[in-house]
Amino acid sequence: MRKTTRGQRIRYWFDNLMSRGTASLLLLLGVITAVVAVVGGLLAVLLGGPDGTGAESAGGSIWFTLMHALNTGVLAKEEGTIAYLAVMTIVTLVGIFITSFLIGTISNAIKDKIANLQEGRSTVIEKNHVVIIGFDENVTNIIEELALANENQRDAVIVVMAEHDKTDMEDVIRDRVSDLHGTRVICRSGRPDSTKSLERCALDTCKSIIINLEDDFMTVKTILACRSLLEEQGNRDAYMTAVIRDRDVLHPAAIAGGEVAEVLNFHKTIARLMVQSARHPGMSDILAELLSFKGNEIYVERVAGSAGLSLGELNLRMPSSTAIGMVRGGEPMLNPDASEVVRDDDELILVAHDDDPITLKAAATPDVERFQREPDVREEPQQLLALGYSDMLKQILIEEGAACAPGSKVTIAIEPGKAEDISLPDEAELKGLAVEVRECKIHKRNVLEALVAEDPTAIMLLSDPELDDEEADARTLMLQLQLNDIADEIGSDVPLIVEMNSTRNQQLAQMMRATDFVVSGRITAKMMVQVAEERHKKAILNDLLSDGGSSVYMKPITRYVQVDRAVDFYTLGASAARYGEIAIGYKRFDEEGAFEVCVNPRSKAAVTFGPNDDLIVVAPE
Repeated sequence: MRKTTRGQRIRYWFDNLMSRGTASLLLLLGVITAVVAVVGGLLAVLLGGPDGTGAESAGGSIWFTLMHALNTGVLAKEEGTIAYLAVMTIVTLVGIFITSFLIGTISNAIKDKIANLQEGRSTVIEKNHVVIIGFDENVTNIIEELALANENQRDAVIVVMAEHDKTDMEDVIRDRVSDLHGTRVICRSGRPDSTKSLERCALDTCKSIIINLEDDFMTVKTILACRSLLEEQGNRDAYMTAVIRDRDVLHPAAIAGGEVAEVLNFHKTIARLMVQSARHPGMSDILAELLSFKGNEIYVERVAGSAGLSLGELNLRMPSSTAIGMVRGGEPMLNPDASEVVRDDDELILVAHDDDPITLKAAATPDVERFQREPDVREEPQQLLALGYSDMLKQILIEEGAACAPGSKVTIAIEPGKAEDISLPDEAELKGLAVEVRECKIHKRNVLEALVAEDPTAIMLLSDPELDDEEADARTLMLQLQLNDIADEIGSDVPLIVEMNSTRNQQLAQMMRATDFVVSGRITAKMMVQVAEERHKKAILNDLLSDGGSSVYMKPITRYVQVDRAVDFYTLGASAARYGEIAIGYKRFDEEGAFEVCVNPRSKAAVTFGPNDDLIVVAPE
């Protein structure tokens, strides 16, 4: 074995010392300075001091030597023997080296600290903040909704942590979120599944965590890491909200989160929304408003004087809100039986404006002479045309199969060579829905004209998952432009459901004639924030947005009232109650065929409806 020399050991020791950082360097410089001052001062005493008499004390000599080392200008004014001046000159030269090295070390330390801060590696010291893990197109929607929710709170804080550069994240947020309503946003960089990175976000003092990752498997790992930290740091109040896109990963994610996580299913909710929008244009507007913290939203609270009354009786007494259910023993009951009355310890589930007090007034008297009873409109067979392929296509077909009438059909038109990428449900899940897959160049005008000529009842434009968000949205917009032009030529008003990845691109799409728009990320962001702010809303949203139980529907206004003269909203609500339904709004068409959706009318004054208008109700499936 090769023998290590003393010089090698010294160099190895020195290298290790230098690699330990600024503190070690400053310590080394301090030791060198002290040694130079002591040795130089004692040597000056041995040489007799400045005048050669040896009258100066050792302590004083060491002090003056230290001043020579730290202040090079002292030497110019120094007087004494040649030997003394020679020692002070050497000390001053060493001092120049030490001072230069010290300035460089401190400068580098400051640069490193600034770089570290810019990289977002420092620890957050906040309380009652919301932590968002992950950064994508959807994160600005989440921040906007949280800012609205925090509008009445002082010093609200959002911490965003992702594998992105801190300054890049801040620039995106600054460019895309116009008003934070006083909420502060702090960005940090790190791996979402790293406990060391998560510790920087102060999970021990946060109030909730939103996991916003595109990869379901990474979401599960992050849930485990967050749960471990919350338990280790003793934060029993915080909980996680996460979205899972793949149904097969939903159960493992729920197991990983245990009692401290609320896991939402992305594809099922959005697919059902798209299917409903194909039948009832405007449905996405309704749900977007109900899920927002601006305007109408869902509240859960006790209302004085409500005990002993049914929801139908309560809705005749509330001028600016609508009761759609109650929470009893922690369990939501949407649209309960008409005979069910509110108990003393029940909370009401309400649709209300965010700035209106919820009070009971004297009961309104509905105009029963305006009531009209028609049999339920039977669902007609649908002929749905889907252009393109999306990760949600399988779930869309499942939802369409559950909702459609016998004889319905879905035609999937997809670019040549991509049919093998499509995963179709089995026959049991389709429930008799016929599905045809056609490979054709869907961006060509003559192909689109031939597809539209088959008279579909609705058209869906799906976003290609193999493209990046911007390119996929650009292709969708091009299809939309051509379809609108074709529709204008043939006078068609077929509903057009557009899936957009970007909210900014949705604004471009809204300049055209599309009947309804669904921006997957925006709806998901609203749902996540609703649950993150009030955990009990998950059960309510599950009931309201899933199949089974009572959900939001649009039904012909002629089913409830006569349309030859104005009726107030109390009359609409009382008529809907005869069917076991709760009226929460309406959709009205103007003379040009455009429609307006009104949820929970602020004024329940009389309105005149046309035969094509709809009532928005919470009704059994």
